[in-house]
Amino acid sequence: MRIAELIRQLADRHWRRFYFQRRFMNPRVRNWVADRIAARRSEPPPPDPAAASLAAELDGIGQVNLCYLLTAEQCDELRTYFAGRKVVDLYRPERAPFDPLGPDRHPACHVANHLDPDILAAPHLLELANRPQILDILHQYFGCRPLISHIGAWWSYPTDAGPQQAENFHRDVDDWRFIKLFLYLSDVGPDTGPHVYVRSSAGQTGTNRIRRYSDDEIARAFGRQAITSQISSAGTAFLENTFGMHKGMPVRDGTRLIFQAVYSLYPLPQSPRQPIAPFDRHLTGDAGARQTSRLYLS
Repeated sequence: MRIAELIRQLADRHWRRFYFQRRFMNPRVRNWVADRIAARRSEPPPPDPAAASLAAELDGIGQVNLCYLLTAEQCDELRTYFAGRKVVDLYRPERAPFDPLGPDRHPACHVANHLDPDILAAPHLLELANRPQILDILHQYFGCRPLISHIGAWWSYPTDAGPQQAENFHRDVDDWRFIKLFLYLSDVGPDTGPHVYVRSSAGQTGTNRIRRYSDDEIARAFGRQAITSQISSAGTAFLENTFGMHKGMPVRDGTRLIFQAVYSLYPLPQSPRQPIAPFDRHLTGDAGARQTSRLYLS
């Protein structure tokens, strides 16, 4: 990283908080700090045995399947919508935005991302990320209401380069406590980049350096039986603690379109510094959704 860029980042409190918490990789320490942050929020979750049970599963295994949250017709609508919006190659920022299914993608580009305003304007997605079913689970898990601190939608493509970047096992270290919602917007089979997760790895130590890990390293550390692949149809979703080991398999055939929402205790460096759109343009007036979405919607 260039010195000027590091200085610019350290002037931003979001970046300072982000870098500070990444110095503490022991899960027990991270949970101790997160519990105290949540306790100060004075937002204890209401009694909800069903949500508490799924939150406990999320805490132990690190992943909760939510099954089909969108219909096939809604996913068709979203694929058509996003196919008509430009994407950017974050690993080649010098290249111009391009059509996700057009001919202008760099041959080594394995992922291309949509921009926040286009994601906010997409049908169904903000409503889904704020569904009471999901927010109740997360309220139980966090011990307070979390923030939607980042949203993303991206296409994954086949290349000849082999696994790149997040297509290798790694841990995310976004905040003291955070959860990600993944929603498949296209069918995902063995050749179209299934998400891979190592069950119960979020609470284990021994592989806590921030780096990429090989498949053999993960198998030795956790056992092959702990490694699971999310193969499913469009419209399926799951919540995941991505401090646990995970990766996206490289696409070998076709393309994959996925939506993600990140829930955390604090804003992230990628969070908008000001809300992007009015709340009432995208959601109805639920108080919990207003609080959870306040970084994006005013």
